[in-house]
Amino acid sequence: MKVDEEAKNFFANRRSVSAKRLKGPGPGLKEIQEIIGSSMRVPDHGKLEPWRISLILEKSKNHFIDIIEKRGKELSVEPEILKKNKQNVINAPLIVTIICSPVEKSKIPKIEQVLSTGALCLNVLNNFLVHGWGANWLTGWMAHDRQFGKEAFDLLDNEFVAGLIYVGNFDEIISDRPRPKLEDKVIWFQ
Repeated sequence: MKVDEEAKNFFANRRSVSAKRLKGPGPGLKEIQEIIGSSMRVPDHGKLEPWRISLILEKSKNHFIDIIEKRGKELSVEPEILKKNKQNVINAPLIVTIICSPVEKSKIPKIEQVLSTGALCLNVLNNFLVHGWGANWLTGWMAHDRQFGKEAFDLLDNEFVAGLIYVGNFDEIISDRPRPKLEDKVIWFQ
């Protein structure tokens, strides 16, 4: 058996980069396509591809921020949260929005399609990290509000935003946070 020590080290030490610490420049179009392409290699029972991706680049940020401001005010989102949401968008040169789009008439249960979408979110996040970019998977009201999703991403009735992956450059060394202890989370089936 051959062990990939670099991959082993990456997964033993992987850490998201706070969205507030991201900055430009971001990855180029060719690199984005390469990373997204390899990220789509996820478990996908029935080969349904029950997801889609919307990329928010620098040129479309102002329109996205307009939607955040408008819908945030309609929902009475606290001004500090709105300010943080907008700043995250401004900071990140790229936002990869993963939308779960379950195939309704399929023998594959919806939960498996949702899990495939979650696997895609994690693959996108980790793939940008392994390429040296900072990345963070966020949700919050912008992922959970159906009307926001419809206005920003043309969500269909059966779709939802699984995550917004903020991507960019970063300067700081990323400190780790406390992690769960193996013995607290794993049992041996007997």
